[in-house]
Amino acid sequence: MMKALIVGIAALTLVPVSAVAMEPAASDSAQKDDASKDGDQNRVICKREKIIGSRLGSKKTCATEAEWAQMRAEQRQATERVQANRPRQN
Repeated sequence: MMKALIVGIAALTLVPVSAVAMEPAASDSAQKDDASKDGDQNRVICKREKIIGSRLGSKKTCATEAEWAQMRAEQRQATERVQANRPRQN
């Protein structure tokens, strides 16, 4: 009983921590928007992507900010195309 109470209290203390952890992400995106407005589209950005099915493997991909934006737009269009063409249930 006491163990369950301690676990419950610990879980409740983690909820506000996750909300605080999400706040800097909003300011980071605002900073990225400011950088793209300045015309720094040729800046190279490298990202690490986890390989699905591997705990240790990751792939490093480098591209300019303009190329990342183009990839995001293409992925968004592909997702919208798939969702628009999926079969409907009656």
